Amino acid sequence: MPPTEPVVITPDSVTRFAQALGLDDDGTVPPTFLISLTLPAAERLIDDPDFGLDWSRVLHREQRFAYHRELRAGAAVSCTSTIESIKSVAGNDLLALRTDVTDGEGLAAEVWTTLFVAGDPA
Repeated sequence: MPPTEPVVITPDSVTRFAQALGLDDDGTVPPTFLISLTLPAAERLIDDPDFGLDWSRVLHREQRFAYHRELRAGAAVSCTSTIESIKSVAGNDLLALRTDVTDGEGLAAEVWTTLFVAGDPA
């Protein structure tokens, strides 16, 4: 999937996210803020009708973040999502996604999301 169009991390979005988590707003992007940008990018990939994901069977399993440098309000970032693996376990599937977050300096962060997809109950 191609990268998303660049999105500017606005001071207002950082402030609202920090307040929702009860954090001080010092202009630094909270560690989990990127999920608000990476989830829509990943959804573009797995919402493809050819992929056939039934969201009524999906549970969030795991989330990991790796920052290569600090992001601040005002940064323009793009997200590129990749399916890293699909594993079948006891009739269910584990879907592992990685979303690379880049800015004008290159790779700023990586976000991994693992989804549990329940098998057909029939």
